[in-house]
Amino acid sequence: MTRTHAVLWTLILTSTVADVLLTMVGLSLGYREGNAVVAALLGEFGAAGLWLVKFAAMLWLVAGWTVLSDRDAAVFLALFAAVTVGVVAYNAVLLFG
Repeated sequence: MTRTHAVLWTLILTSTVADVLLTMVGLSLGYREGNAVVAALLGEFGAAGLWLVKFAAMLWLVAGWTVLSDRDAAVFLALFAAVTVGVVAYNAVLLFG
């Protein structure tokens, strides 16, 4: 694992946990999940459905990371990190102003 990959993985894992926590806070305050797939899984399985989606995303991410070159894997991880950090930022602004 390159240093860049390690930094990106740390960012991804941290922001994923933040996403789950902020989502749970939002749901407890009466907000609705914006992602239809996640909303359906939340409705069916509760919080476990949210963790299931995140786990599946991590499996997909690990699979892509392992088959790509170091450079392409860094881009792949960076794109995923950017989306996840963006979602966390959006949720934080929504919840905390």
